[in-house]
Amino acid sequence: MSFQIDKRAYQSLKNFSNIIYKNAIVNKDDFSKTEEIVDITYNGNFVAKALYDPKFPLIKILTRENEEIDKDFFFKRINNANNYRTDILNYKDTYRMIYAEADYLPSIILDKYNKIASIQISSKIMDNYSDLIFECISEITDVETMYVQSGKKGSDVKTKIFGDKSQIETVISEGNAKFNVNMKGHKTGFFLDQRDNRIDLENYVKPGDKVLDICSYTGGFAVHAGIKGGEVTAVDLSEKALAVAEENMELNRVKNYNCMVSNAFDAMKEMIKNNEKFDVVVLDPPAFTDSSKDIKNALNAYNSMNYLGLKLAKRILVTCSCSHHIDRESFKHTIVSSSLRAKKEIRQIGSYRTQAPDHIITMANKDLEYLKCLFFNVVN
Repeated sequence: MSFQIDKRAYQSLKNFSNIIYKNAIVNKDDFSKTEEIVDITYNGNFVAKALYDPKFPLIKILTRENEEIDKDFFFKRINNANNYRTDILNYKDTYRMIYAEADYLPSIILDKYNKIASIQISSKIMDNYSDLIFECISEITDVETMYVQSGKKGSDVKTKIFGDKSQIETVISEGNAKFNVNMKGHKTGFFLDQRDNRIDLENYVKPGDKVLDICSYTGGFAVHAGIKGGEVTAVDLSEKALAVAEENMELNRVKNYNCMVSNAFDAMKEMIKNNEKFDVVVLDPPAFTDSSKDIKNALNAYNSMNYLGLKLAKRILVTCSCSHHIDRESFKHTIVSSSLRAKKEIRQIGSYRTQAPDHIITMANKDLEYLKCLFFNVVN
């Protein structure tokens, strides 16, 4: 199948964009009801091969060369992606190896944890190449096992394992910390995107500090705070995640910690009611919206969470958003609004932080930037 694009879309592709909006397709009557790899043309000339999904508003570029989508194609793409992480970014054992459109492998996200790879695939077509992908990764790196799961709800992609099926978990290093990563955990096993922000937290925690980690998951921020001598309280709604957080505390010989299974808002309200205070408060919630249609409600949720966090914080507030639908300025404005409600003066510490650099942000595809993280000094 071939789709003709308009001049505006063609210019966008020339400027390194890796997506085409469906409204830029001239021959819309040719849209099919099944996923396909399609040719993109302009004025009758080949422009690119792309991934078409009838349920998705975008068409994603696979290659600008008129080439076969085979093992050679995947080997080149994966090798280039891995070389960028190892040669340019100097990652060694654990990193995001493939980040979708940023690596010209749309619908694929792959994280490497020592000799285990965890891959999310959100396209049935790309899933058909899972065996080739594993072959390539095995040849390029020391990976021995690859766990495959769906990257979106309702997908036809089935969970499966390639390679050594006995490798379920591993221990990774992150700065001064170590973490257990289990492939039966959430999403890709661990959130590597916050790596640099978690490590940076250590610069603001003093021995004896009371530290509150809200939406702690498996204790990422909490462990780094504990390593610096903080007395840590980790709150999460998932009992299973907090069980791993406890394992991570013990792994890092953190003694002063408490893991609390609770709704984040309920826990903070109860703490405020009991006049509790924390030297450092970390807020790292899941995305409050996966759609641009619900931005207002999401901002209200961020406002409420940061208001509660600021009421509890004595010195440092670390606050995050992982939804790309919430832009930087809206998020920052919401926190300022929360500080006014809480009657707390705040000072931004350092620059606007985002995801670790292995989660590539290309200048032509800004939607790849989703994580926002701000450190504040709370003036009491």
